[in-house]
Amino acid sequence: MTTQEATQAATQEATQPTPWYAEFFGANDLYTDSDIEYQDPGLTREMVDCVTALVPPDSHPRLLDLACGTGRHSVPLAAAGYRVTGVDQSPHYLAQAARRADHAHSTGAVFTRADMRDLSAFADGGFDTVVNLHTSFGFFATEEEELQVLREVRRVLAPGGRFVIDVINRDAFLRQTSEVFGAHPRDRFVIRTYDDSTGRTFLHEEIFDPLTSRISWTVTEPAAPGAPVRTSTADYRVFSAHELTGLLRRAGFTCEAVYGDYARTPFTIHAPSIVVVATTA
Repeated sequence: MTTQEATQAATQEATQPTPWYAEFFGANDLYTDSDIEYQDPGLTREMVDCVTALVPPDSHPRLLDLACGTGRHSVPLAAAGYRVTGVDQSPHYLAQAARRADHAHSTGAVFTRADMRDLSAFADGGFDTVVNLHTSFGFFATEEEELQVLREVRRVLAPGGRFVIDVINRDAFLRQTSEVFGAHPRDRFVIRTYDDSTGRTFLHEEIFDPLTSRISWTVTEPAAPGAPVRTSTADYRVFSAHELTGLLRRAGFTCEAVYGDYARTPFTIHAPSIVVVATTA
């Protein structure tokens, strides 16, 4: 690349709008402050136990935690016996993950910044296991970009490696009662709730677009007197089980099992989650 081409590329990148996930998972910590599930140590333990049951560390020790965030899963997975590499696009979250590991005196987890669509920092077949947990998929604008994520996961998995992915079940999300749903002017569905269980109040608005299966989720913390309002919006796609397994097959995976929760209950349309174990075989 010439100097002129590099300058043009840098200028083009600088003029691109900031993607939602760079702000939502950023330094304001609104997501981690407001997501009760994220803060639940019991749920985190269930997720880690699910992974260890599906892909034991003695047979699949080299683990990539894709979209690792603040190390919520990476550190306990390292404690369970895996050699963990956590990857995330947020430098703020990666710094928190490193502090979490230091606090736990963990030597089995390292953290690297990368876009999940481009894992070129890692060699082909460098991992025995890849995990992508707590609906950390569906973030990009096109299906081809989501396929690129899955193709990169398959590339970095060793022969016989396993990929464990966990996302919200779109069909269960839509089975909420009509009293919860409200009509949106653009023929979408709206759910508005609030939570004050932590002593702080957070307002949640989820707008579902049936033409794209995307949820626009806005979190707002009302302002105290004299303080600014904190608000941030995520915009991600949710999947039915057949859609997710279809994408995995297109990326070259074999879907070994599909569960409906972290207890590994067989999947049904009413299940809260879609937990897929996919293999490179």
